Amino acid sequence: MQANQGTLSALSAYLSSTVSPDAQARRSAEESLRQAESQQGFLLLVLELVKSDSVDMVIRQSGGVYFKNAVKRLWAGEEETQVSTGDKEAIKKQLVPVMIALGTPQTARLQSQIGEGLSHIASLDFPQEWEALCDELINSLTPDNFVINNGVLATAHSIFKRWRSQFRTNELYTEINFVLSRFCQPYYQLFQHVDSLIQQPNPSSLPANSSLQLLSQTLILLVQLFHDLSSQDLPPFFEDHLTEFMTWLRKYLDWENEQLKGDEDDEAPGPLQKIRASICEIAELYAQKYSDVFSQLGTFVDGVWNMLTRIGAGTRDDVLVSRALRFLSVVVKMGNHRAMFQAPETLSAFCEKIILPNMAIRQHEEEMFEDDPMEYIRRDLEPSTESDTRRQAATEFTRALMELFEREVTDIIKGYITTLLQQYAQDPTNNWKSKDTAIYLLTSIASRGSTQQLGVTSTNVLVDVVEFFGQNVFSDLQAAPGSVHPILTVDAIKFLHTFRNQLTKDQLVSVLPLLVQHLNSDNYVISSYAAITIERILFIKVDRQALFTQADVRPFAESILMALFANIEKGGTPEKIAENDYLMKCAMRVIITAKQSLVPSYEAILNRLVNIIGEISKNPSNPKFNQYCFEAVSALIRFVCEGQPAALATFENALFGPAQHILTNDVAEFIPYIFQILAQLLDLHPTTSLPESYQALTGPLLTAQLWEQRGNIPALVRIWKACLQRGPSIIVAAGQVQGLLGIFQRLVNSKVNDVYAFELLQALYEFVPIDVMRPFSNTVFVLLLTRLQQKPSTQFNQSFVYFFAFIANIDSVGPDFLITVLDGVQPGLFGNLLTGVILSNTQKVNIRNRKLVEVGLTKMLSRSDKLLDEPNKQHWVSIFIALLDLFTLPQDLTHAQTATGDLTELDPEEAGFQSSFSRLGASESVTRDLTPNVGDTKEYAVKELGKRSTEKPGILPGLIGQASTIEKDVVNGFVAYAQQNG
Repeated sequence: MQANQGTLSALSAYLSSTVSPDAQARRSAEESLRQAESQQGFLLLVLELVKSDSVDMVIRQSGGVYFKNAVKRLWAGEEETQVSTGDKEAIKKQLVPVMIALGTPQTARLQSQIGEGLSHIASLDFPQEWEALCDELINSLTPDNFVINNGVLATAHSIFKRWRSQFRTNELYTEINFVLSRFCQPYYQLFQHVDSLIQQPNPSSLPANSSLQLLSQTLILLVQLFHDLSSQDLPPFFEDHLTEFMTWLRKYLDWENEQLKGDEDDEAPGPLQKIRASICEIAELYAQKYSDVFSQLGTFVDGVWNMLTRIGAGTRDDVLVSRALRFLSVVVKMGNHRAMFQAPETLSAFCEKIILPNMAIRQHEEEMFEDDPMEYIRRDLEPSTESDTRRQAATEFTRALMELFEREVTDIIKGYITTLLQQYAQDPTNNWKSKDTAIYLLTSIASRGSTQQLGVTSTNVLVDVVEFFGQNVFSDLQAAPGSVHPILTVDAIKFLHTFRNQLTKDQLVSVLPLLVQHLNSDNYVISSYAAITIERILFIKVDRQALFTQADVRPFAESILMALFANIEKGGTPEKIAENDYLMKCAMRVIITAKQSLVPSYEAILNRLVNIIGEISKNPSNPKFNQYCFEAVSALIRFVCEGQPAALATFENALFGPAQHILTNDVAEFIPYIFQILAQLLDLHPTTSLPESYQALTGPLLTAQLWEQRGNIPALVRIWKACLQRGPSIIVAAGQVQGLLGIFQRLVNSKVNDVYAFELLQALYEFVPIDVMRPFSNTVFVLLLTRLQQKPSTQFNQSFVYFFAFIANIDSVGPDFLITVLDGVQPGLFGNLLTGVILSNTQKVNIRNRKLVEVGLTKMLSRSDKLLDEPNKQHWVSIFIALLDLFTLPQDLTHAQTATGDLTELDPEEAGFQSSFSRLGASESVTRDLTPNVGDTKEYAVKELGKRSTEKPGILPGLIGQASTIEKDVVNGFVAYAQQNG
């Protein structure tokens, strides 16, 4: 693709449309870009637009994001289209100059996007296939142009920062040593130079490209690189110069420069706060990993403590306070520095000057509560390194102190709590903040262990949580709306959320009606926290069993759901409706808990869910909300149809219209969910026939475009399996078997989708008459064998073993079909495949598939005539020994997979979302037993081999005797078992 005005204009238009509010325009642009990816020079054109100052910034930003994502998919990904070798070399030559060109403050976000792409490329190619990169960076450094230097250092940081989270390997250490041998000396010299420049008494005398602002950005990058380079092991160069480095770093904890702090009203940290926050991270790293050489630890503790006492309440300092407190927490928890903290006056000072000020609610948090309630909730419930709150950091520091000084800290904090509650009692209206702080302090000293999913799991025995709840919190929970400050109402609900495991079921049942009332609150945060707390209470497990049953929630399940739907629908626009995923997660949990008790009211619930799906399908914006919404629909189908099978038609009538709309309008985010829902509905029909409404789908379900979207494939395969089971003759008559085999060919060549190729193929052989499949079978096995020769994954090998046993197990197909087809491809191929792939992997089959493999091997031994004739007779013994090993040897747990199938444990947020496909747990049908007539597989083997011995007298004893010479104890043990049981 040539870089001319026409191609650049077209590319600009596509990139601009990818951020269009019109969903159809976005999808069209994304499809055009996808098609262009296979053309030579395409990503180079994207880079050309990104670095061009004359191009609109929106287009440049879109290009930066697109470049980053495309590199991750196409540099060494799973997709068929990949960047050519020539383009790779050309792109690598461009990247460092582009990063330098984007080194200005105005293009920092662009640089960050390209840097992510560069980091991914470096993770694959550096240093083996990009050896010149390090020298190119070093040679680009200058003594006086810090626009260039910042581009170079940002590039280096984008490459080296991934070391922080990587596991130690020989390859990683080879790469690090390669960098250290070249980078350390010029890095040290630049650090020294920047430190001297930044300390100049008159910053206005600095050259234009060495301004104080530019130098501060350089220092941020130098400090970040110090962390990167130290993250795996202490570099010898750093150890030799540790005194100088630590002197520089320690200096900036005390050094003040108002120009570098940013505006006091800014939320974002200024350069000095960023420098100090990174220094705190380095001090934490060195305290944990290199304490034997980190002799300066004490002075860093003093510096951080003194710095904290000088910091104001502005939000620009929040990240710095969080990092500083985390460093102090780590040092405290180490235990071997107890003497630094144990003096009573030190502990009192910590509580008074650090913990107490940072526990109090601040004005901007009050404003956020009113003006941006969703952000208030997310910051409170989903702490992250980007949005750490002071309260969270102060709480963690308190808990760290409690590990060593539990009684002392508890007594000090209890004193503050008493005083604060007295202040509140004197004037509840004006002193509500005192009670808010008191509740946070109590929470910080009461909890000894907690997880985000389970809440508090262990408590401080010196604090009676239930008594505090009864005396100070319950009154706010049951107070009339408006009689207490709404933040105190949220505190009361959150107290329940935090300490839900410390309350008995009776206590929780008694407060649930109060939470249901709060769902109807006009205050966004109150109603949201009520939903969040109801959901987590219903998720509580005792001995792996759900604490709450459908009988417990039956009285108010419908009212909870209707209140939740009303709150969701208040959003008005698709984006606002989907904004609060906590509400939909609660709806999902109530449906899963209420189960069949929703039968009387399910139609009203279904209609509300369908209406919500209709609205959010106009512009899907929140993947979590989407997942919970479709999970709720799926759970409702599952439980209502279990209790009232006739309801199936109602579900189909309600859902077919929205499904058609989503498919017609190509709402890509929802299509995988729709196919899972349709498959779930079809699975509820008898297996004897394929309803006409689903017959009409089979043609469109073969459309190539549907199969090009990776996220559609698992759901498409599932619905095709259900169709094949119910209407194989219809599918054969329509000539669709060939189309399905074409899809199989496409899938089997993909490392990502090959497992679905096997699922589709197994359904074809199980349900389509073998006379229809026989003419295609030679080609099918050639495709499988070709893939086997191309360094197959463990997953592919195991899927092949399962497929082999699956075919042997089908009575209408059987083991002799396998032998005939394979030896027809190439004489002796069956034996080679059996010994080289099948039998060497049977022990690794996961526990879920083990029964079928054992039955498949048994049928091969007992039902194959060709296995008793030459040249394959020699393999009977090998199969027999492999079967006995399955009976006697423990499973290879390296590849074990287990799934409980318990819907009460469904927590999509914990499982994590995948951008390509998110499974609906509630839609999954019970796994069909392909060997329903077999109980104990060992007994089955005895019975079948006994039958075979009668059919073929005199043959099996000789073969079993041969096996005994190879594994005497195992074979004799099986023979003895057979005599006892046969």
